[in-house]
Amino acid sequence: MKKLLLIPLVIIMIAGMCLTGACGEKAPVAGSVLRVGFTTFSYETFDPIQGESFWGWQIFDPILTWDKDGNWAPALADSWTLSEDGLTWTFHVRQGVKFHNGDPLTSADFMWSVEHMMDPSSWNPWSGCIRNAYLSMECPDAATFVFKTEEPEPTLAMCFAATRVLPKNYIETNGLDYFREHPVGTGPWIYVDGSFVSGEKIEMVANLEHWRTVPHFEKLIQYVIPEEATQVAMLKRGELDMITGITLDTQVALRDEGFKAIPGVVPTGCNVIMPGTWLTDGPTGDIRVRQALAYAIDYEELCATFFHGLAEPGGRFFMYDKVWGWGKDWKPETYDLAKAQELLEEAGYPDAYDNPEITIYIQTGTGYTPDLFQVLQGYWTAAGIQTKIETVDTWGMLGMFFVPHADDPTAPNIGAIFPWVYGDSYASAVYHSYNMYCPGGIHTTSNDQHALELYTKSIRELDPDLAEQYFTEYQAYCHDEMFINFGICLVHELIIVGDEVGDFGYGEWLSPFEGFADLSRK
Repeated sequence: MKKLLLIPLVIIMIAGMCLTGACGEKAPVAGSVLRVGFTTFSYETFDPIQGESFWGWQIFDPILTWDKDGNWAPALADSWTLSEDGLTWTFHVRQGVKFHNGDPLTSADFMWSVEHMMDPSSWNPWSGCIRNAYLSMECPDAATFVFKTEEPEPTLAMCFAATRVLPKNYIETNGLDYFREHPVGTGPWIYVDGSFVSGEKIEMVANLEHWRTVPHFEKLIQYVIPEEATQVAMLKRGELDMITGITLDTQVALRDEGFKAIPGVVPTGCNVIMPGTWLTDGPTGDIRVRQALAYAIDYEELCATFFHGLAEPGGRFFMYDKVWGWGKDWKPETYDLAKAQELLEEAGYPDAYDNPEITIYIQTGTGYTPDLFQVLQGYWTAAGIQTKIETVDTWGMLGMFFVPHADDPTAPNIGAIFPWVYGDSYASAVYHSYNMYCPGGIHTTSNDQHALELYTKSIRELDPDLAEQYFTEYQAYCHDEMFINFGICLVHELIIVGDEVGDFGYGEWLSPFEGFADLSRK
């Protein structure tokens, strides 16, 4: 990993990529359509402060982004500086960019969008980190946005990479509610107004004037098709070009049938998360029980059988060995059934608890996650750990996992287990880890003040090498002393596509705002 992840003292002046769209490639073929099947749309919102708008990565562009090596890179800011004291960020707006309605991009849009991200009502996991850092901001001119912080925080680059730029004038003219139904951005895809049907489909068309890349398909249609068998049948009939959220069994079977299987660029991290461990009088309140949950899993067997050899043990919450701050000596969790049972006996489990049963919450429409946690439930049962699985919809999961209940020990997330199965596509896990391991984090998983002290030490450090060292030490403390989550494995999933689809042409970019724009046609 290169050291541009934290670079406070120099100007980042990476060239403006390709301002003529798709680096000179031809416009999409007239009538070409990319049809993608999903088991769920997850958060059905265009506004990034309402949870995490996944469509927002397609319609909008962020202030910054990162490249395939994990280095920060320009996006709508084509260059930026961080002052020597680490307190002042100055962003220079990419010139010539227009919103989908024709309005020119200016620094006022940057400022409005950052203010919006800091809104106290925001559900976005990045919002609190920007609020915590904020001192003031201004637009000295239409091409310059300045953000000042209370304390030095070079890692704030991740928050700017998560902040998508919204159209200030359009929103102020029409109102936020109108924007949430009729969004416009600068992104590679333009929403087809009125095409969204909740739980069914959404349509977009290629932005032929995008500053970086013009999509290879003229239209993008995304469908909700919860039934895996239906997705597969539609793929085979040529009615879908890509299917998602399917089990590993099906991925492998379709690959073996001859369908094109594109390997994922980054692994999917499978993790066990345990919120509110200091609030519950249930089993997960004891670190020995939490550690027993980890020792009870046969990781090698799981990777070889359930994952068909497409996974290896290891990983941590939003981290693997390519992510900034990964400890070179970190090892995967180990399987030791005798150790698990020994720890449970030391904890007095199950007799010490009025209710020894631990609830596992599974979100609907999450591919192989339900099956995976049924397998884990079998390992835990073999160790003597009692669990039950409850299925909740997307908004139910959001309400338990992204909204803190720090003062309510009776909240349903307290003392439970949450799966976290997600692509580890971020260059930095700094703010993910704040939300997981520090008091005030939105996952209600920690009140550990020492973790906060270690975290703060790492984000305040201006020397990149020391900052990474401090962050690694902080992560090690959170794992060894708190153990409120653990990694199961890293999965190298297969993306199954039809005859019209080529490859993901990531080039220099790797952030989520690729949004199918770089998916080529055959």
